[in-house]
Amino acid sequence: MQNHSQLVMTTTIIITDITHVGAGC
Repeated sequence: MQNHSQLVMTTTIIITDITHVGAGC
């Protein structure tokens, strides 16, 4: 469960980063 939460958190950060870069571009 803890590992799953960490994975979701990491995935969310990655998606947010990609979205931010896309918006900035």
